[in-house]
Amino acid sequence: MAERISGTKEWAPINRNWQTGCEHGCLYCYAFSNACRFKRVLTREQWLVPYPSMRALTEKPRKLAGRIMMPTTHDITPSNIETAETYLRKWLAIGNEFLIVSKPHLACITRLTFNLAEFKDQITFRFSIGSTDDKTLKFWEPGAPDFQERFECLQHAFRVGYKTSVSCEPFLDGTIDDLVAAVAPWVTDTIWIGKMNKPGQRVDKRGWGEPEYRMLQAVMDVQTDAAIKALFERQKANQKVRWKESIKQVVGLELASEAGLDV
Repeated sequence: MAERISGTKEWAPINRNWQTGCEHGCLYCYAFSNACRFKRVLTREQWLVPYPSMRALTEKPRKLAGRIMMPTTHDITPSNIETAETYLRKWLAIGNEFLIVSKPHLACITRLTFNLAEFKDQITFRFSIGSTDDKTLKFWEPGAPDFQERFECLQHAFRVGYKTSVSCEPFLDGTIDDLVAAVAPWVTDTIWIGKMNKPGQRVDKRGWGEPEYRMLQAVMDVQTDAAIKALFERQKANQKVRWKESIKQVVGLELASEAGLDV
């Protein structure tokens, strides 16, 4: 029997990262939750000041068997773009294929698309956009770009000939249908939709008041089983839409396996 896969493995069998911490400070971040659990950081303030992994940065590049997703535990930002470009160039130069996943900054994406153009056929950009509403994005992803900047990154990468994709995991409010409609013309690959995973465990609610809990309840309201099934019915005919494991479990779709990975 094929092994069931989940998380980042639904997109790529291999992942690479080069720092601990992320300035975006997403409240639902699994990497921050794990870093706290294993005492790599003690506070959110520490997480917001990333530090490099010299082991990762000095790893000798080699051709790997499968697409590499990068990054998975942090993001590409103006403060690390030089490191990101250098790292990507070394690994692309020996023939690796990359899935670059980011809540994208326009300055970073324009730089990467221009400076790595010789490797265009080896790169897919998957931009994370969970809402069209900037108030929602600012709450859940306080250090990340607004919707318009992420949308402009998608349009730019598409226009200069890169393979493009969008991740709506987690989708954060009821704008998901409008979001899919807006990005679809600029996506050459797929649009992935997924729930917010383990919010009770991963979201740090210390210091929260009624406004913050209302924001969390808004997510819970659009991610009930009934709401997910209705969303699935509305989008199931869309050939670009793919469903993460959290959705498949609700609507009864076969889960991804090593034998049948749909990326």
